[in-house]
Amino acid sequence: MLPVLEECWARAQAVLRDRAGEAAYNSWLADLRPVLLERSTVYLEAPNRMAADRVRSMFKPLLQEVLSADLGTALVVELQAHEPVRFDALEVSPQQPVVDDANRTAHLVLKNLAFGRPLPSQQFFFHGPSAVGKTFLLRWWRGMVNGRVSWFDLPALLAAFQAVHLDKRVESFREELQEDVPLVIDEVHRIAGKPKLQAFLTGVLRAREGLRSPTLLASRWHPKEIRDLDPSLATTLLAGFVSAVDRPGPLGRLRYLRALEGSPSRNGRALAVEALAQDCPGTFPELRAAWLRSRQANGNGRVLPPKYLELIDPARVFARLRDQVAERFGVTVQDLLGDSQARALSRARKVLALACLRHGLRGSEVGRFLNGRTRAAVSYMAKSLQNEIDASSDLRNQLEGLL
Repeated sequence: MLPVLEECWARAQAVLRDRAGEAAYNSWLADLRPVLLERSTVYLEAPNRMAADRVRSMFKPLLQEVLSADLGTALVVELQAHEPVRFDALEVSPQQPVVDDANRTAHLVLKNLAFGRPLPSQQFFFHGPSAVGKTFLLRWWRGMVNGRVSWFDLPALLAAFQAVHLDKRVESFREELQEDVPLVIDEVHRIAGKPKLQAFLTGVLRAREGLRSPTLLASRWHPKEIRDLDPSLATTLLAGFVSAVDRPGPLGRLRYLRALEGSPSRNGRALAVEALAQDCPGTFPELRAAWLRSRQANGNGRVLPPKYLELIDPARVFARLRDQVAERFGVTVQDLLGDSQARALSRARKVLALACLRHGLRGSEVGRFLNGRTRAAVSYMAKSLQNEIDASSDLRNQLEGLL
């Protein structure tokens, strides 16, 4: 559709110049660029925010009329300003959330929450398909919060609940979750068919209703769509603020791809990036995979933006996590990677192994970087630490931010 839009835009220039007047056309319309055409909406980009606001207020009806007449169908025009901000540090996506209509409400809520602005509820439930950025938004929010945040994904919550149940310490775990600190529970939909955990979580959420600290929950499904969910828990989940996070829309896709690309206006791939945003209406991982294929297919595809090599070079991910663990535990990198079985070093090594696996490295890769340990040894280290984490609130607090 992008070539069709570009041809339509080229044909419309003479009409726009005549209808708007030479001076107005040169001041406001000449520098507009068509970037996307999707679902009868034309997305135009102005060189700056002032130009976008002026065109939106003065010329949007004219643009819609002229472009609709040229294509023979009713079109809506949306204006955006060119964004000079660069995302130079990448891990699995841009460091800042890519905001569009698909996640704008959730982003605004989390931003206001981080800045301490009053909100009508302290419980927030975000739901949407896999890989649309729910967990990323929550991690972005946590990065702006001072102090401790209690964070569980549902499998970790279940494992911790089972561990304390066997030790008859359910009440102490309940008290931990009811502390007046922010609580995040991700992948809530995986609680389906677990009646004891559902009853436990219902009690925790109801006890937290009077706290100042927020409760943030994320799920693939709306509470009404989670199967085998106790009605009491469903009602409790719906009692707070509920918001959907959907797949990125056209402008979200374009912003995300531009963030991956670097500076499209300077590297000669602006049109390729815009075409990719048009042709790949998927989730963020799907967009990233399509972008990487496009780079590899391009003659200059081996030249990637700064730090993007973390996506394809596991050694860089390992080195970053290694340094973080060494700093947190006050040990040297040499000792961390060595053979000493001192308790502190053994614990730090387990933390590093689990952190690497959670960041997407394979066990064989982690073992290779950990002085030639086997994949089975890495798996044992991670599983052993996870069992300790499930059973110990102190350890969960100690490792906050590393895992």
